Amino acid sequence: MKGQRVVWRLLSAVVAGALLLCGLAGWPRARAAVYRYYRHQGRVRTLGGLAGYRTAESGRFVLYYLPEDGDLAALILEQAEAVYERVVAEVGYPPAERVPLILYPDRTALRAAYGWGSEQSAVGVYWRGTVGLLSPRVWIAAGDPAELASEFRRLSPVAHELTHYLLDELTEGNYPRWFTEGLAQYVEELATGYVWPEAAAAPLDPPLYTLSELTRRFDDLPDRPLAYRQSHLLVAHIAEAHGRPGLTGLIALLAEGVPFDRAVETALGRSMASIYADWLDQAEGRSAQGRNVRLSERKGLLEER
Repeated sequence: MKGQRVVWRLLSAVVAGALLLCGLAGWPRARAAVYRYYRHQGRVRTLGGLAGYRTAESGRFVLYYLPEDGDLAALILEQAEAVYERVVAEVGYPPAERVPLILYPDRTALRAAYGWGSEQSAVGVYWRGTVGLLSPRVWIAAGDPAELASEFRRLSPVAHELTHYLLDELTEGNYPRWFTEGLAQYVEELATGYVWPEAAAAPLDPPLYTLSELTRRFDDLPDRPLAYRQSHLLVAHIAEAHGRPGLTGLIALLAEGVPFDRAVETALGRSMASIYADWLDQAEGRSAQGRNVRLSERKGLLEER
């Protein structure tokens, strides 16, 4: 009972402190301060748990790796530096310090680091101030080091995860999940030409996910490739319609703590709902055109028979 009273007192003190902070600084600043602390603590814990890892540095990155992956350190850092300028330009923000990259030797180590189950198979992840990468030896089938390096430069997830890192650090988490995933895919395609094959192959045939579904339960949507593809195409639509200044202007307002929907209206001059409606009209038009092409092809085959 005494222990429970101590815990409740501590929780009460934390809640009281948070309420006081909100009152003194205002909700956006208080939320950002709490989020910044949360991310910093996560980063400290993650880096503190890297027993046996060595480090290598470049101008903008520090890489943590185990000795068996020492021959890959230069390749990882080289690729990170190669995409850095493009990612920074698209997000509109350079990181405050060197970005920590962690090279995990196998899927077991990667899953254990982030508490994943066996069904998770990502090759890169951003989480609370660090970027985790799976050793390319695990997921690239190559006959020699030169082929491995070539394939890693083509398929590397560094640009994608670096986008997550910069957006999160700049805005203190002030964004919906669909936006950070869409932005990361969009910037990754610009930086390296890579598009996640499973998402790219997801059909855009109706019904598509609504804006509310993407915003409220992105991670729980049953068709994950479709959700990712929609988020990618929606961010690309924003960038095409409003240019890089519009997109970076939106991100800058998010960094000031402006709620997402209001930031969209201020930066782009339109509501997010109307932007989504325009994108949906275009997407459904392309989908219908694609269906007509497939039907005409099928008709041609039948006539040939």
